[in-house]
Amino acid sequence: MKPEDSYYGHLRMPLLGLINGSPKRVLEIGCGHGQALLFAKHHLSAEYVIGVELVPEVAEIARRNPELDNVITGNIEDIRLDFPPGYFDLIIAGHVLEHVKDPWSVAQQLRSLLGSNGQFIGSLPNVRNARISLPLILFGKWQYTEEGILDWTHTKFFTKNTIHDLLLTAGFVVDKIEPEFFARSGWLNKFTFGIFSDLLCFAYNFSARQIPDAFTSAGRIEFEDRSHQAVLGDGALRFLGIQAQPNRTKS
Repeated sequence: MKPEDSYYGHLRMPLLGLINGSPKRVLEIGCGHGQALLFAKHHLSAEYVIGVELVPEVAEIARRNPELDNVITGNIEDIRLDFPPGYFDLIIAGHVLEHVKDPWSVAQQLRSLLGSNGQFIGSLPNVRNARISLPLILFGKWQYTEEGILDWTHTKFFTKNTIHDLLLTAGFVVDKIEPEFFARSGWLNKFTFGIFSDLLCFAYNFSARQIPDAFTSAGRIEFEDRSHQAVLGDGALRFLGIQAQPNRTKS
């Protein structure tokens, strides 16, 4: 993929449409050419926008735009973002967390940079999509590709439930999670009244906020259908409106 390709320069409006209000300080991980940051400046009145981009040649294209306040080149897992805790009002990570080795730690790092009333939005591919899950179930086929859900650079794979789990483990609660479809599958989803949306969508766009530190404790809660456990207290559960399942032990 070439640095000037549209992959790095197009706006993901289904994701950006989740933004609430008018954030003043915006951080984007995987900023590409910086189009989302420019959108924040032009349409949301953002005052300070900064991007992090892994590919040096792509970062250089973004850096040429004087409206972007700063563009940092590097892997979010290897660099330190030298900003005060709670500095940003909005953090964007569109199709980023599936590429890193430890998305839980990255999400926790981003949480520390987000203000208490800030918003974290992002996108993750849906590995439950029928084009992936059915060949696996029926034929044992799991074929990596140059791009898409089974992009060979993806290190982690997610479903709708495990996106919730990832964010909860990192100290976020999901306010909204919306499926994204290609044109044909979107039509089929409408025709089937959304019953099979988990099998038809190729990705989920989410909006999340912090779980306040005051609500965390050493109590360990096991959530049904989730592979990780979140360290939360009863007060956090009431605040979030989450129904915890009792720990199950084998007798």
